[in-house]
Amino acid sequence: MVAGCTATRPPVAHTVPATAPCRTLVNDTPGARALQPAFAWHQADDASVAAHAAACATVGPAVVAAFDGADPFSAPVRPTDVVIVSWNVRVGGGDLVGLIAALRAGAFTRGEPVRHFVLLVQEAFRSGDDVPDRLPEGVEVPARIAPRPLRGERVDVLAAARAAGLHVFYVPSMRNGGDPRLPAEDRGNAILSTLPLSDPAAIELPYGRQRRVAAAATITGVDEAGRAWRVRVVSAHLDATAGPRALWLFSSGLRERQAAHLRAALDGDLPTVLGVDLNTWAGGTREPAVRVLRQAFPDSDVTVGATFRFGWVLDYVFTRLPDEWGARVVVLDDRFGSDHHPVVARLRANGDS
Repeated sequence: MVAGCTATRPPVAHTVPATAPCRTLVNDTPGARALQPAFAWHQADDASVAAHAAACATVGPAVVAAFDGADPFSAPVRPTDVVIVSWNVRVGGGDLVGLIAALRAGAFTRGEPVRHFVLLVQEAFRSGDDVPDRLPEGVEVPARIAPRPLRGERVDVLAAARAAGLHVFYVPSMRNGGDPRLPAEDRGNAILSTLPLSDPAAIELPYGRQRRVAAAATITGVDEAGRAWRVRVVSAHLDATAGPRALWLFSSGLRERQAAHLRAALDGDLPTVLGVDLNTWAGGTREPAVRVLRQAFPDSDVTVGATFRFGWVLDYVFTRLPDEWGARVVVLDDRFGSDHHPVVARLRANGDS
């Protein structure tokens, strides 16, 4: 453990627009309704400013969209009607469209079709004109990850949301390769939802080997009795290693700092569900990052099973819920073409089986 690594200064949030294109928000994507949400940007620690700025120049803006078919405001819905899935999709290797179809068909809910769901996606990718064609001179970018899907071609996260008629909020973390002969791509975290997304926010994490930016938004509903409810939903992805010369085994201190920074940004009374790939290679559920997040999300069950090959536990759903709510968390057997298993959380009223 690194001494003092949990003593993180609370992140500073400011309202965009900012000067860097990557810190702006596109809200008029073709085929989607124009939106005007407030957008908050939470800066990383002071030591990470320069590294974040360099990597930031290689990616496009964040995107929020409500594609055709997405409900502008749904009929009465209870929080316990919502299924939340956290999944690392391996930069297009995972079949997002297929997972959505399975959810809607009730494949994971004993045959009961799921009408309302939220997908907290890590390693989502985006291609197209919003990604810069040219890289700044002297800036290195991560290697391209482009696995061949089980069926068809890779589908970027905005295309998947468009095909499924969903609300989406995407925040790029890093460039996906720098070969000028290939289509420009970036990759990062995303939230896809059948329910409208409000108050989108991007949370920069302390810099390690690569730039990491979490995505957060709020879902809102009104139940049959007319009671309004809100849940903050967050997708995040921590570093696997601390740097090119650091072994993954000794990188748990960086992840602890990143987890503490994320915890500070999510501090508050609003019910919150965090889906995160913690990259806990060094110790699984025993890593300091897990302990840090469990302190802020005491309702969480982090022992639901392996989420990666060879029994590794890398992916988690953390919950902070009202006393009358609970969550049942399971790991799906099917990876849908990714190298990670989806983790599914079903909100429930306490006392329900």
